Amino acid sequence: MRTRRLLTGMALGAAVLAGITAAPAQAAHAAPAGPATTAGGRAMSIGGPIRSCASVSCAPVGQTEYGDDVFWTYSVVNSAGNRWYRVTSPRNGFIYCMNITAPC
Repeated sequence: MRTRRLLTGMALGAAVLAGITAAPAQAAHAAPAGPATTAGGRAMSIGGPIRSCASVSCAPVGQTEYGDDVFWTYSVVNSAGNRWYRVTSPRNGFIYCMNITAPC
């Protein structure tokens, strides 16, 4: 587990230094547009809130820390064009794609 965290942190750090991690702006009142075709699975959290819906304006229902395992079932792209993952563990809700290691 410690090695996985170290390797993921190194990869994320390299991406930040390379300037390729620019995230799209969050819309205040964006609503889910529908599920994507990707299958669910486990991913590692890099930290961030789990929200009640797929928008930054939705109420947080839980918080993840770096290294937490997150189980997601599908992803959605909201009306602002931001991908969110529907998670069932550690809490039910949605987490923004830049807060887990699953691809955006």
